[in-house]
Amino acid sequence: NTGEITPLGRRMVEFPLDPSLSKMLIVSEELGCTAEILTIVSMLSVPSVFYRPKERIEQSDAAREKFFVPESDHLTLLHVYTQWMSHGHRDDWCVKHFIHAKAMRKAQEVRSQLMDIMKAEKMAVVSCGTDWDVVRKCI
Repeated sequence: NTGEITPLGRRMVEFPLDPSLSKMLIVSEELGCTAEILTIVSMLSVPSVFYRPKERIEQSDAAREKFFVPESDHLTLLHVYTQWMSHGHRDDWCVKHFIHAKAMRKAQEVRSQLMDIMKAEKMAVVSCGTDWDVVRKCI
């Protein structure tokens, strides 16, 4: 160990993320799931998107359960984001599902910024579709 930064390390420092998240994003390019990992990393970069008001705990838990992916909390976050996008990123949808609209908008902003960095680094943004095994392998 000479103390020099590795080629992977050089790529990682371009992203304003924790090292583990930067590495996940870079590895996702090799595995062909950059779109999904980009979303997951963005969701992990904001405070919790779920809220549980004391007076409506049962309803909020039931709403959260609709998004639950048993294999992975990361895939649960991906599912929340894709559903939010498919419903036009509406605040009323967030309220109905006990999701912080502000946190979702922040995740979208983070995703956009990271995508800009990826483009500058000539990284392709590609989706693996519903091949969750690839996403889990990357995580």
